[in-house]
Amino acid sequence: MKRLFVLLLPAALGAQDLTATADRIFAQWNSTHTPGCAVGVSRNGVPILMRGYGMADLESGTPITAKTILESGSVAKQFTATAILLLAKEGKLRLDDDVRKYVPELPQYGRTITIRHLVSHTSGLREWSNLVADQGYPRGTRVTTQADLLDIIVRQQALNYPVGDFYSYTNSGFALLPTIVERVSGMPFAQFSNERIFRPAGMVDTRWRDDFTVVVPGRGQAYSRTASGWRINMPFENVHGPGGLLTTVGDWLTWNHALDTRVFGAVSDSLLSRATLTSGRQIPYAMGMINGVYRGTPEWQHSGSTAGYSTFLARYPRAGLSIAVMCNAAGAPATSYVRQLADALIPDLAAPTTPDTTTADPNRLARLTGLYRDERTHDISEFFIERGQLRLRGGAMLRALRDGDFLFGAASRLRISTTADGSPTGARIIAPDGDTLSWTFMAAERWKPTDAQLQGFTGRWHQPEIDATWTAKIEKGALVMELRPGTQFTLVPAYADAFEGGNYGSVWFTRDKKGNPTQMHLGSGRVWDLVFQRETTERQQRNNR
Repeated sequence: MKRLFVLLLPAALGAQDLTATADRIFAQWNSTHTPGCAVGVSRNGVPILMRGYGMADLESGTPITAKTILESGSVAKQFTATAILLLAKEGKLRLDDDVRKYVPELPQYGRTITIRHLVSHTSGLREWSNLVADQGYPRGTRVTTQADLLDIIVRQQALNYPVGDFYSYTNSGFALLPTIVERVSGMPFAQFSNERIFRPAGMVDTRWRDDFTVVVPGRGQAYSRTASGWRINMPFENVHGPGGLLTTVGDWLTWNHALDTRVFGAVSDSLLSRATLTSGRQIPYAMGMINGVYRGTPEWQHSGSTAGYSTFLARYPRAGLSIAVMCNAAGAPATSYVRQLADALIPDLAAPTTPDTTTADPNRLARLTGLYRDERTHDISEFFIERGQLRLRGGAMLRALRDGDFLFGAASRLRISTTADGSPTGARIIAPDGDTLSWTFMAAERWKPTDAQLQGFTGRWHQPEIDATWTAKIEKGALVMELRPGTQFTLVPAYADAFEGGNYGSVWFTRDKKGNPTQMHLGSGRVWDLVFQRETTERQQRNNR
């Protein structure tokens, strides 16, 4: 299925070659029966490819073009950061200002959270979308407004970690920034963005999704694939700032060109200023944008995912190249698509490195299996052996390296520590950016609690910061957690007093001096330790004394 496009001759590929390359990359979406992707490529600000694949609306049979309006996901963060940087440029705020100067509702957390911490994901704030899910309302099950979002953030009495110590991706920081912009500028965030960012940049088809009920001509619907076919998966919420930008690939190329030509002056540089942790380690995340490297060349980029939308926007400054991909199919690998195009268009990329893998000793692998706990997030990981290799349950194979480590993901290393007899004690994940995650070995086999042990966890557990009460009960020999009527999940035993809770992360219990479970903890990648207290009856209180 062919689309209209604009194509000029780039330096690395001829016009026909670039078209053929794009057609190959997006071949699976070249259909009238699936959603798909829009792609835009420019060199030195001149479009060299503008093309669409698949359908913007499966009900009406409307195809995707480069003019189709789709949703940004987290690529929106650089626009929110720009609003803050424009106010800083005018002297109306400082990046090192205490956030409480503008949002006094936020509690004191010991160290000061600054605006700089918000725009770099180093504040320690818990992720708002996890918190509303823990209330029993995952995103998409009820409408969430900016006011709802602010309310649940400022009610948190604890952080994931001391301010500035770690990088931990959280939309909560960017959720506070629109409020700061409004209180400093005196105008709605959407109006400020239109007048100060979108219009000056020449972005004629861009707006915030601050009211999801507004009809937006030319918008493509978002979809997720199910066993019975494609289903609509739209972000039915009014939260914007962390995401929620309605735009086109053409407008994204225009935006990148505006940054390259310094339409906003020094803001172009500030957006790329990498954050520094309290340890002194600099991280690739800058201000709503990642200042990284791809195959030896600078890559300024961000990915996005909201509901059924998947996106990626990148600049490769040495090549004068910008590439934008926006898809309306959940899970579409927009990042991979952009980098495949970069591979074709940038002739001097460094050759991909080939890890020095080897065949692992089966006896050694057998000793390393079992359950491990992430010391930051309390996430639970389980290693097992499959086809002669160590594998992470729910994840990829861990290929053995000749130096004894394992390849973890695309470029990280997993190093397992052992006792003298080879029994595991823990593991470290060493990331390419220098971050190190520590895991503790917890058990060789899964815990098999008795009915009596499970009974000790039953009852009601309350969390005041999200105003939620979970009820634990036993059904068919398993511990089941009910968040609210009709919403429940089964806890899968992991190690003593700890369970896996699927989408809700890990759940573990701590006991008082008498051995009674009195606190329930919830941990995940973006909410590290949310503590619930047991609700006890008067009789239980007397028995526990």
